[in-house]
Order: sequence, then structure tokens, then C-alpha cells
Amino acid sequence: MLSFPGSLQKRCHHGPPFDILKKIDVVVNFKWVDVVRDLQTAETRIHELQARSPGEYVVFSQRTQQIVARFNSLMAGPGET
Repeated sequence: MLSFPGSLQKRCHHGPPFDILKKIDVVVNFKWVDVVRDLQTAETRIHELQARSPGEYVVFSQRTQQIVARFNSLMAGPGET
């Protein structure tokens, strides 16, 4: 089960379609980090974030309400969900 901050769940769906979240513990809790318009921008932004704060990041689609990509500083690239 994923846990998202209440403000993320109430976000209007007219804005950018992808949220970047950082995994903050083993229980699958995430912290909202940024919002972007496309997956290419998400990947670029996550690489920037990992350079400053290594860890696992996910890209969450506001449209489908699913994680569409995973990035871990220990992995070479995005993983499948």
C-alpha cells in the first residue's frame, strides 16, 4: 500500500501529469519532491536529485494514479513497476 501526503491526493488534475516522489522509509512512504510534464523531464530531474540526495525515487502518474517509473541510485536506470 502506498502512502501519499493528503495534499497530493487533492491536487487538481489540470496541471502537469507526473509527480516525482522520494521513498522515505521501508514501509513504502513517499515524500513529494516535484511535478513535471513528461517522463523525459522526470528522468532528467531525478538524476539531478540523486546527485544531491541519493535514494529511490518514483514517478507517479496523476492520470492513471499509478507509479510509472522507479529510479534507485544503486540501479543504472529506471525500473519497471
